[in-house]
Amino acid sequence: MRSIVVALLLSTLALSGCKRKELEAALAEANKKLEATQAELGAEQGKNKKLTEEKQTLEEKITELEGQIQRLSNEIKVLEEQNADLARKAGATQDELKALRAEKAKRMAELQVYKDLFGKLKALVDAGTIQVEFRKGRLVVKLASSILFDSGKTELKPEGQTALGSLAAALKSLNDREFLVAGHTDNVPIKTAKFKNNWDLSTARAVEVVQFLITQGMTSSNIGAAGYGENDPVADNKDEAGKAQNRRIEVILMPLLGDIPELKAMLTSGKS
Repeated sequence: MRSIVVALLLSTLALSGCKRKELEAALAEANKKLEATQAELGAEQGKNKKLTEEKQTLEEKITELEGQIQRLSNEIKVLEEQNADLARKAGATQDELKALRAEKAKRMAELQVYKDLFGKLKALVDAGTIQVEFRKGRLVVKLASSILFDSGKTELKPEGQTALGSLAAALKSLNDREFLVAGHTDNVPIKTAKFKNNWDLSTARAVEVVQFLITQGMTSSNIGAAGYGENDPVADNKDEAGKAQNRRIEVILMPLLGDIPELKAMLTSGKS
């Protein structure tokens, strides 16, 4: 009887040892998965932070420009005082004053453009039809593809035409500025008889929007089209909400590069 009990105890201990090894192995595997998940989460948080930092609302840009104008005004005031006190520096100071005043005038003109445009677009922004932000240093008007097109299609829906008509009424007042209409998709591949990939679809949609905006009075020589496919996302494509944000049309107000003195001088000096 005693030998039977000993045998049972030994058997139980052996089983417990095996079970412990299994548990330790499972725990080690769980720790590996946790570390991998934490690393992936950190990478995604970094990506989302970068995307957030790239964006700037129109109100924030207006505030930034107002601050820049105030700083320029302060610098002009200081130089004017220096110019009055130091006649020997008059030549150099006058040149600095001229440059600062020109820069201030340019900033004020830019600020007025944004204020006027924001006033005209505010109703569309408040209605949720469009979003306006600064991204990569440019003013961007975003429209969700779902407002403009059915899935995989390039024909404008009636509500899309209405939205673009209202947008054109605001943008065509800037008849001296150039615009780029950019088409974007999510990362789900498309391959149909009409579109072999997302590049084709996004470009065709951009062209469709350009042609419609021209019918609404925008100057054809001041507007162009481009397709980016899935290559310029503004959100993560891992869930449907992110994909919906990436399926969009952007109307971009192009910067006036010719107004930058340093660039203009560099281009002029490079000519033979």
